[in-house]
Amino acid sequence: MDKPYNNARDQFFAAIRLLATSTDTIQTRVIDATRSILQVTIDEFETEAELKISFARLLDRLAIDHDDLTMTAVENAAYMTDFEAAKVADLICDFYYDLR
Repeated sequence: MDKPYNNARDQFFAAIRLLATSTDTIQTRVIDATRSILQVTIDEFETEAELKISFARLLDRLAIDHDDLTMTAVENAAYMTDFEAAKVADLICDFYYDLR
């Protein structure tokens, strides 16, 4: 039997792997991790309101302008301070933990 949120779990694991193993700046790691995270849609959490809200908050941190999430997320992450980027990385890890 498949566990719920398999795609989300796989994509967030890939994002965490990028965050943990790269030697790039934290902003670059967040940009790279975002590419995996944006493979997840909010519709995947339709049955779980708490996860849906948490995912929406994470997306808001990554991309305030929702017209082109990928481009906006990259632009936002590029200008984050180290503290802001680390906070986003923490949110990514926390969300992955909630998926388990």
